[in-house]
Amino acid sequence: MYPNQPSIEMNVTKRTDVLCGTSRPGHFEGVVMVLTKLFNIVNPDKVYFGSKDAQQVAVVDALIKDLNFNIKLIPVSTIREADGLALSSRNVHLNPYERDEAAHIYQSLLKGQRYIMDNADWKRNEVINITKSYLSEHTTGKIDYVDCLSFPNLNKDIESKHDIIIAVAVYYEKARLIDNLILDSSGAIKYGSE
Repeated sequence: MYPNQPSIEMNVTKRTDVLCGTSRPGHFEGVVMVLTKLFNIVNPDKVYFGSKDAQQVAVVDALIKDLNFNIKLIPVSTIREADGLALSSRNVHLNPYERDEAAHIYQSLLKGQRYIMDNADWKRNEVINITKSYLSEHTTGKIDYVDCLSFPNLNKDIESKHDIIIAVAVYYEKARLIDNLILDSSGAIKYGSE
């Protein structure tokens, strides 16, 4: 993909200063560069990205729209264990105690979702507080972030017509787990979880 040092760099100016992007500066520039090359080489009609990494889905959405690629982006739902923990290669790094309590990550997201569904005039900060409180009470991992944003724009200003993402990241001793729910404006799961 990179036979020579590139003469052109790509800069992502939106959707990367929140969630995982705050601790991974420059990461999404590499993502959009390699995807632009791949899209031009392969010329796909559709691309599929896992919604567990919803920020990546949001950045790919912007790439396709901003550069006028004739490609349909299809987010793929997160596959979960029976107790709700999102499948991830990182899960093998959890000790048995961490693995048991990690199921509460998904439950925390459902608490935030329930608040949105039960309150027509819900508040972003309250979604964050409810989700974070549940996580704090039920896990020993270090919470990296809990956020509620518009999707896919990933803005803090959420209007009534916007889709919504509730997202969390938790550090355990040997693994950092991320998870999210992507909801429509009423709080119903839009996609991203099976």
